[in-house]
Amino acid sequence: MYTPKQTQEHDFETIAAFIRKHAFALLLSVRDGAPYGTHIPVELEEREPGTFVLRGHLANANPQTEDFKSGQTFLAVFTDPHAYISSSWYEKEKIPTWNYIAVHIYGKLRILSETELVDSLTSLMNKYEASSEHPVRMADVPEKAMQASLKAITGFEMSLDKIETRFKLSQNRSDRDYANIISHLNASGDSQAAEIAEEMAKRRQAGQ
Repeated sequence: MYTPKQTQEHDFETIAAFIRKHAFALLLSVRDGAPYGTHIPVELEEREPGTFVLRGHLANANPQTEDFKSGQTFLAVFTDPHAYISSSWYEKEKIPTWNYIAVHIYGKLRILSETELVDSLTSLMNKYEASSEHPVRMADVPEKAMQASLKAITGFEMSLDKIETRFKLSQNRSDRDYANIISHLNASGDSQAAEIAEEMAKRRQAGQ
């Protein structure tokens, strides 16, 4: 990914928070000389103090599972939010652009054992059921159905060998333009624009 220095994010806590919030990723490998991707929830886990991995699973019917034993480097892409930036918001009219946040993780995959896969599924379910009025727990799933599901999927753990970030948030604009962009994004009524505006406000206040 093209990552100009000004738009790079190096604070791991900030990167981790972004991945956890925008966990529906694009997992990419190379099959027969061409890119192959699957859109899946991928969770950032701390396997041991200071050591983080990505965990997820694919249906065995997905041919990408054949790549899990290839030894190749995989790419997990996390993105959102994004927003159009009109040049009419600048003090001096120029070319419009797009603000966005994206994180690319490169790493090797390891297939999870059944016990590890159950732990991963339990963590995933607990996270997304937490806001439900009547949350479903892993213990609620009948054993027969659980065993059938486990046979139909393959879990993986991906190392974080390389992290690329692009937090493109109008860092090159003057304070006046920057504030004006935030104002227009907040006024748009778009949730993604509002999230970009929130991140921009936090960063300029922090002197970034």
